[in-house]
Amino acid sequence: MRAVYLLPLLAAVLWSWSFVATKVLLRHLSVIEIIGVRLVLAVPPMLAIVLLRGLCPRLTPRDGRVLLGGAGILFLHFWIQFHGLRDTTATQSGWLIAVAPISIAILAHIFLGERIGGAQVAGMAVATAGIVLLVSGGNLSGLRWLSHKGDWLVLASTFTWAGFTVATRDLSRRHPPLGVTTLILAACGLAALAFMVFTSRSGALLSLPMEGILAALFLAFLCTFLAFWFWQEGVARIGASRSGFFLYVMPVATMVLAIPYLHETFGWISGAGGALVLAGVALAERKK
Repeated sequence: MRAVYLLPLLAAVLWSWSFVATKVLLRHLSVIEIIGVRLVLAVPPMLAIVLLRGLCPRLTPRDGRVLLGGAGILFLHFWIQFHGLRDTTATQSGWLIAVAPISIAILAHIFLGERIGGAQVAGMAVATAGIVLLVSGGNLSGLRWLSHKGDWLVLASTFTWAGFTVATRDLSRRHPPLGVTTLILAACGLAALAFMVFTSRSGALLSLPMEGILAALFLAFLCTFLAFWFWQEGVARIGASRSGFFLYVMPVATMVLAIPYLHETFGWISGAGGALVLAGVALAERKK
């Protein structure tokens, strides 16, 4: 394997482990506080890279509106996903988040007119079966599984990510993607700080235990700064389609850390449901 392929692979692994770091921080901080800490720590080094490499985009007024709209969607994405993680496991989230490519295909069809073929429809059906199996835990005799709020919120976050991807697609094509991403994350960070002024608990950040401090640093510098940088470099060097392949490792990478560190369990139902999700996504992404 050429060294360049390690870039998107490492990004996917780090994003997977962000679920574990977020679960740790949820023991000590609110969702808004986690978003704020993550971005306030991550954006400055990202901005330094953008400025040093001359990647700061020159935005038109229309581009600025698109960027702010994308920032609003991404903020909503973080908010929904982190709330979902409060009520479900990191392992479960890793499997559910794998349907993001299908969510992107659906929204791209609705808003961009991109065609959905027979293979994609079949893939969506297979992935949906996997989602039902994961959320229900294999118990389909009752309807209690429909109230599993955390699972549904994590699943909904795949659509907010898809919305962000679709909304900023052309912007990232006209300007350096890392520069665009950095400005969007900066806008999200400012919004989080504004919310924290009115909602943050006094002394919550100062009273973080060492485990929380390490989780915050890991989430900011590895899962945000390095992961986004590696991803954009990977996409630039080997292309989006080849880089996207490495996202399939996310569920397994999540389990590798979540099971020993958070003591989460993994049974055959999760394995079967996850396999269906990955099979469905692979089918939907298959080239004609």
